[in-house]
Amino acid sequence: MHTRAATKLRPVTQRKKLGGDSRAIEIICNRRYSVNMFPHIKCTEKDCLYFSLNGNDKCLKHISDRDAYIKTATLELQQEEIIRNCNLSTIELNSIELKDKMIIVANFSNSIFTNIDFTGSNILFSLFEYSTFTNCKFNNTAIKYTNFAGSAFINCSFIDSNIVNSNFNGINAVDSSFNESDLYYSTFTSSELKRVTFIECNLKKTDFYNSNRENVSFKYSNYEEALFSRDW
Repeated sequence: MHTRAATKLRPVTQRKKLGGDSRAIEIICNRRYSVNMFPHIKCTEKDCLYFSLNGNDKCLKHISDRDAYIKTATLELQQEEIIRNCNLSTIELNSIELKDKMIIVANFSNSIFTNIDFTGSNILFSLFEYSTFTNCKFNNTAIKYTNFAGSAFINCSFIDSNIVNSNFNGINAVDSSFNESDLYYSTFTSSELKRVTFIECNLKKTDFYNSNRENVSFKYSNYEEALFSRDW
């Protein structure tokens, strides 16, 4: 069984210089903004609650040429080694590799991910809440202070990963695995877990309060140190 050690971020190689249209780079990683947080600028469409895209005054739902934007964004996400300070909420990504990335302070909320491979990536201070993940891999990742609340996971894997202080509250996960991972202080409260495995995991302070679990395995994990009830 794993014992908790200090989580270290895997090194990210020096970012390659990209050619092509500089506007495309601005879309994904606008260097004008501090790394502390992506810009909280609301979409200018009336009554829209989503944030505007980097380099645009509208969100992805209301942009004039959504397909072209997604095509450009998909290309840049694959080319960039460091993805930071960006808002791509409501994006749809299909069958691409996002391996060994540094994803920091990024907003991918309300998005759809299908057949995406995040293997070996570092994901920090980012938002993925209310998204849908199908056949996605997060193996050998370092995930910290990241929000997946309210998302759906179908046939996804988080194997051999450090997932610390992250929010999986209210998720609906089916046929998925967190095996051999450190889940210290992560939360799964009010989640729906069906045929999900947490084999040989560190579950110290992991919170499963009010979760519904069907055919869930905690084999070889320190589940006695997890939280399944409240004392108050």
